[in-house]
Amino acid sequence: FLFVLCPGGMSENKKKLHSVNSTLEGDVPFSEEDNEVDLANQALAGLLEPSDEIVNALADCKTRLGGIRLNMGSMNLAFVPFEVKSLTDLRILNLRDNKLTMFPSDVCAALNELEELNLAKNELAYLPENISAMSNLKKLQLSRNQLKELPMGLFGLPALQELRMDNNLLTNLQGQIADCHVLRTLVLSNNFLKVIPHRMSELKFLVKVDLSGNPIDQCPPNIMLLHQKNELLLHKSKRKGLIKRSHVLKKTMDEELGRILLEEQREIDDSNERGGAMDD
Repeated sequence: FLFVLCPGGMSENKKKLHSVNSTLEGDVPFSEEDNEVDLANQALAGLLEPSDEIVNALADCKTRLGGIRLNMGSMNLAFVPFEVKSLTDLRILNLRDNKLTMFPSDVCAALNELEELNLAKNELAYLPENISAMSNLKKLQLSRNQLKELPMGLFGLPALQELRMDNNLLTNLQGQIADCHVLRTLVLSNNFLKVIPHRMSELKFLVKVDLSGNPIDQCPPNIMLLHQKNELLLHKSKRKGLIKRSHVLKKTMDEELGRILLEEQREIDDSNERGGAMDD
């Protein structure tokens, strides 16, 4: 007999169909297996149905942000909502701090106007090769994922200016990184890189490189110089921050000490006044 599985759980049609089949074949009760299938369908429907938080973010993008900016950071997403690929005018997409294990290739194909993509702090193990379809992408943040290598498609992003790949599992960096001709910022800290390809020296617009936390054995001299310059700037920034905080702390302590001394002086003056009144 005919069996129909409906995505929203056991439908009325299914119940009627079961009743008809029971009549035709004898009185067969609705089985445990049917109940399990029904529950599984309901769970799947609930999983695929967008939460209020997702609905609100999409509505905010379409109304207040003119359809060009979408913020879905820290929403505990396990997959990119299907509705995202319909936002073809999107320029900025934030998916930071979720539970994503993959980034869909159909989203790459749909969002070819995207300029900034933040996928940091997820669980990505790979990226689709057709990420190159995002030909207007200027800024790509992939920090704190589980990426072991970069797809060749990434090196086909002609507008890419900033790439952050720190705190991943990279052991190899392909020489094709030099094909990102306008790259200005490259952060690769805290990976497992030993060799920085010689072709990276071809990146004429590169101004910031961070290779810290890698067991580097080989690196082009000009790239190492940029890395050392970045480290020096970081140390200077940290030193300035410490000096500023110490000044704030000293000012706070001086103010607190002044307040305590003033209160003690008032107590002494009050005591002297009470003593003079008793003498009178």
